[in-house]
Amino acid sequence: MENGDFLKFWLGETVSLFGSQVTLIALPLTAILVLQVTPEQLGLLRTFEWLPYIPLPLILGVWVDRRRRRPLMILANLLRTCLIGLVPLLAVMHLLHILSLYTIAFCVGICTVLFDLCWQSFAPLLVRKEHLVEANSKVAASAAAAEVGGPGIAGVLIQLLSAPIALLADSLSYLVSILALLLITNQEPLPEKEQRQPWYKEIVEGVSFAFHNPYIRTLSWQAAAWNFFFAILDTMFLLYAVRDLAFSPGLLGLIYAIGSIGGLLGSALAAVLMKHFHLGRVICYTFTLGSAPFIFLALFIAPHLLVIAVCLAVFFLVHIALGIYTVVSISLRQALTPHNMLGRVSASLRVVTYGATALGALISGFIGVLVGLRLSLFIAGCGFIIALLPIFFSPIIRLRAMPQ
Repeated sequence: MENGDFLKFWLGETVSLFGSQVTLIALPLTAILVLQVTPEQLGLLRTFEWLPYIPLPLILGVWVDRRRRRPLMILANLLRTCLIGLVPLLAVMHLLHILSLYTIAFCVGICTVLFDLCWQSFAPLLVRKEHLVEANSKVAASAAAAEVGGPGIAGVLIQLLSAPIALLADSLSYLVSILALLLITNQEPLPEKEQRQPWYKEIVEGVSFAFHNPYIRTLSWQAAAWNFFFAILDTMFLLYAVRDLAFSPGLLGLIYAIGSIGGLLGSALAAVLMKHFHLGRVICYTFTLGSAPFIFLALFIAPHLLVIAVCLAVFFLVHIALGIYTVVSISLRQALTPHNMLGRVSASLRVVTYGATALGALISGFIGVLVGLRLSLFIAGCGFIIALLPIFFSPIIRLRAMPQ
């Protein structure tokens, strides 16, 4: 697939994804290392990151479907540049407070909701339908590559500069994405006004389509269950690794980076697997491999090298499976959804899936206080296994190929 406009978008998004991986580690470590937060405070920080996904996607989904996507994506990245840049500025001025992080995380979350709704509706305009899987594979490969290199870069920057200053890398990465979007020459058509309904009816239409389609409905509920337990596990794992296992930021970044090599391999394998294997089984089996290994994170406490090896193996297996699953599931949803409803359908799914993330993050800190960090990881690992069951009783496992 040769498409100059898509390649520009892909390049900008790749740089931005690397920057976002720095923030993924640097922001909570700013709270842990600089502000010395409690488990409840860290859980609340993670909650504020995902809270915008509960009320906003449905409204923004209608707004996105009524407007050109590229200007909205530029606006979202410009705001994220400024917001992320506030953290190192406040830190240097000794004005950084946990309430500041809550506010910034929430506002960045709003911008991320807007950008995500836009790009998944914008990318299909840049490529033909038969190239959707390949295009999504490229973006997923970039996300996986960012997961490989980003944490390592974050660990080095945090070790050398401190966690707040490391966030400048993400702030600058959004500027690169803005430049790439400005260079796209594709003239995105403006949706026709005469086809519009009242905004609340369009919301209902998008929700109804998403949850009456058995394939999209199943994918959304499975993603919600996964996100819920991952929010608990990921929040507690950072505290567990830093405080109980005494992992340095550099070592923590290395574990995320090496483990995420699997995601890069998975996204590269997705298109090949879809051509040669039963589509439904690919989705179900990769979702299983992307969930079950998490339980092993809480089973080993010594010796130290064994713990590191287990972490590497778990993250490698999970990411290779999720790299495949993400490409296939997004492509399936895009193939099933009319173009003029992509924004609203994506929004409907985000309310469910990321609303579950916010809920998981909210309760994670309280679980950590009640039962301890390690037992919290074990509870989340058991939850992943239980949440696997519904997908094997759904119509997805019988789906042989991508629907036309």
